[in-house]
Amino acid sequence: MAKYPFSYKNIHHCEAVVLSCIDFRFWKETVKFVKSSPPAGGLGIKIFDFPSLPGAAKTINESADDKSLAMQCISVPVNLHHAQKIVIINHQDCGAYGGSEKFNGDIEAEQQFHETELKKAKAKILAKYPDKEVILVYAKLVDNGDNIEFITVS
Repeated sequence: MAKYPFSYKNIHHCEAVVLSCIDFRFWKETVKFVKSSPPAGGLGIKIFDFPSLPGAAKTINESADDKSLAMQCISVPVNLHHAQKIVIINHQDCGAYGGSEKFNGDIEAEQQFHETELKKAKAKILAKYPDKEVILVYAKLVDNGDNIEFITVS
């Protein structure tokens, strides 16, 4: 039986909830981006809940009410862990949206589509949590797919 030290003993608050896509290709780099300091291009958020659902913003936009799984992935960290920030991260070539193939190689159109989706999700979240900071991010494949660039969407 393996034992690991529990880093968060007696800690019940987190800075943020970071909702990302379930795609295994992006989660390690996403965690690095979220934790990295702003001068290094990251968000500088050290303690956060990290739910993942197919398409991230897609699940929020398609949710019928506050009891949907997507909204619970946000409400539990906000209400139970007192998260003050809500980060939503979509990514290029997301299978939940039909992948990059849906855009016939037009990476600009794909990015614009995801930015629109992220903004729709933000509006829905702010309707429920007007006092929270909502941060939108698009993870774009660059350098022939060798790297991921995280772009903050305003």
